[in-house]
Amino acid sequence: MSGIKHTRIVVIGHINHDRIWRLNEPLRAGGRIAWSSRETRLGGGGYFTARRLLDLGHDVALLSNLMSDGHGESALADLNAAGFDTRLITRRDGETDFADILLDPTGERTILSSERRLSRTFLLDSPIESDAFYVNAPKLPQTILTSLERAPLVVSQFPLREAEPRPADIMVGSKADLLGVSMGDIWTRARSLATDRLSHLVMTDGPAAISVFDGTTEQTLKLARTVTVRDTIGAGDTFSGSLLNALLAGMDVVPASQRAGDETTDWLQQREGSSR
Repeated sequence: MSGIKHTRIVVIGHINHDRIWRLNEPLRAGGRIAWSSRETRLGGGGYFTARRLLDLGHDVALLSNLMSDGHGESALADLNAAGFDTRLITRRDGETDFADILLDPTGERTILSSERRLSRTFLLDSPIESDAFYVNAPKLPQTILTSLERAPLVVSQFPLREAEPRPADIMVGSKADLLGVSMGDIWTRARSLATDRLSHLVMTDGPAAISVFDGTTEQTLKLARTVTVRDTIGAGDTFSGSLLNALLAGMDVVPASQRAGDETTDWLQQREGSSR
């Protein structure tokens, strides 16, 4: 599906330097695990969602942070070359902290991130306007909150760490991150964060059914097909990008979620094929 041309979207989230270790066997307590390969690539919740939206034809501005060392310079050059608007990226003094991702043969991943990198705040001098915003951050300054309040459409990732309220129409989360928590309780948490502007909660569950909840009724959506891949990194963030694209095309949240799930399956399969 092609996106709406010239729709401007601001994506607020981290741009990581992911160091991916491909393990020969699953992690286990006290084990000695061999790895077959190691690679470094750009990643992070902000990056993967923004990349999907850019590929779908939108004008995408990244509101994020990069360090001032060689890794930060190289990342900024790559983002500019890809076609992102990078004017809202803050450059910070210091060295880039890598996020280590342990990827086992089944595609399960364990992410190791430094507290320092996770605690970096997002900066914005004054409020801005955009056709839509996507937020993947626990805390936001007032300039960003004001921008979200004025925006016609805001999709937010469900924050897993201590977070502050932000206006959002749709909140997206993963059931794997909230095991044992009922949909009603997740909705209560989401509503306290997204304010009474929240209309729907969308919860993914890997290849299992997607749940869409409006505070009263839960609808479950089964993917048209599933795939087995070695690398699921970025799948949830790519889903969020596809969902936002469908919403901007005028779709209601339920069919938009269905389409986003099926498009993410296609994306995973295409990436798996290109990496062989």
